[in-house]
Amino acid sequence: MKIVIIGGTGLIGSKTAIRLRNKGHEVLAVSPNTGVNTITGEGLAEALVGAEVVVDLANAPSWEDKAVLEFFETSGRNLLAAEANAGVKHHIALSIVGTERLPENGYFRAKLAQERL
Repeated sequence: MKIVIIGGTGLIGSKTAIRLRNKGHEVLAVSPNTGVNTITGEGLAEALVGAEVVVDLANAPSWEDKAVLEFFETSGRNLLAAEANAGVKHHIALSIVGTERLPENGYFRAKLAQERL
């Protein structure tokens, strides 16, 4: 099964890619460094061709309240639209348990918005 890992070159993504490859999956680990950008959409459609699963492990470059919310909302919308166009069957997003319990935390609000998408 082809699995695309968004944020696949980062700390969690690179370890996830290794584990999935060891289970026999075809894994494409992508990030802006590999030419796939969920904010601009660059390379996204091409990366998702033939994918059955997308694991979203992307993280915002800034944790400032407005910037992090814009990142997760824009990235999430672009990713979900590209997945629908590509026929991706499963979307998995890394989040944080209890995001809804700390609404005063901007990062948690942004992760909750991502979950809701």
